Amino acid sequence: MRRALGILVMLCIAVFAVQGQEAKTILETFRRNFAIASLDVKIQILQDAAGGKSAREMGPLFQQAIDFVIDNASLIPSDPRFLQLAALAAEQTAVAAYVPARYSAWKLFQIDCDTTTLVRAAGALGVIGAGDAEIIGDLNGYLETQNTLFSSGKATDLQVIAACVQALGKLADPSSFPVVFSAMNLGYSEQLSAAAREALLAIKGDFKEGILAVIRTRPFAEKRMALAMALDSDRLSEDQKAQAAEISLDAGLHSVAADSAGKAALRELRFLAARGLSERKWSRATGLLIEHIDATIAEYDKGLADKRYLLEAAAALGAMGTHEAAVRLTQYLVLVNSYTEKGKGYDEQAVLGIIAALGTLGDKVGFDDLMYTQYVNYSAAVKKAARTALEKLKW
Repeated sequence: MRRALGILVMLCIAVFAVQGQEAKTILETFRRNFAIASLDVKIQILQDAAGGKSAREMGPLFQQAIDFVIDNASLIPSDPRFLQLAALAAEQTAVAAYVPARYSAWKLFQIDCDTTTLVRAAGALGVIGAGDAEIIGDLNGYLETQNTLFSSGKATDLQVIAACVQALGKLADPSSFPVVFSAMNLGYSEQLSAAAREALLAIKGDFKEGILAVIRTRPFAEKRMALAMALDSDRLSEDQKAQAAEISLDAGLHSVAADSAGKAALRELRFLAARGLSERKWSRATGLLIEHIDATIAEYDKGLADKRYLLEAAAALGAMGTHEAAVRLTQYLVLVNSYTEKGKGYDEQAVLGIIAALGTLGDKVGFDDLMYTQYVNYSAAVKKAARTALEKLKW
């Protein structure tokens, strides 16, 4: 029995060896004929190779065809048969998963080709470029350029961009996260945005780090989108979401925008970050939230920020549970009390927000000024809120 099994194994090895030698001979024949054939016959040779039982062994032939088109790139505008040959060769390179052809496929992607050829070249790169930092970097750079062109209102080929996005999703390299994220949010088309989202979720590595890379490096509007995605994600813990919000608030406070659109985007980033920190009671961000309420007060006074953001800023400090937060809110109450005493008027909702936050904190640092509120010309609602806050103070 053991002897028979051994003979069977040897026969199988012999059959595979014969088949391998046969495929090699066929490949050599195809390559030799391709080199001497006319353009029409070259196309026929590739079609025959693609349809044969040894198609997956024909990678060198398909690369040879791609290189032939690249070498004759100047003739492409006058003879569409070159594009037919290139598209077929790129498609079959992917089928054969012939990794050595990756640089040829990228060169093909760079020459002046039609949409079909570029789509197939990108598809091939998504298969044979895996793990190659240069190829991945080149595709990232191409997508970055197309994103920039699209955002500036210039013409782009959405089919090629979609193919590039899908290729990057297959390659799944963490370096692609920011540029694919950008493609997802630029407003290309619903289909392309969906493809970018799918690619983004396929990218390997730490999802949190990918989000933080966007927050740290991308344009202001994209930072906010990244934070919104982080806060809504089920792939991040609450602590990780808070960390993303903290970094976003830092960026919103300390980045410099040159125009009004940029400044508005930074404000929106801050407001969302403050909300995220407040919901998670992330006390580590107290210092940033103090800076945030200072900025929001100034913006509110200038009419740049809606009152609800001022209320949220005060509530966020109240959620921190820290002495530093109570000190800043008390200072704010002192200022408002002073203005009200001088007859400058006050915003009842804003005062109620400060008092509620001080009550939430329960820090006795606010005692004197909450008491003093009883003697200022405030409404009954404000005085009642002050008494309620006083009852919550911890001694």
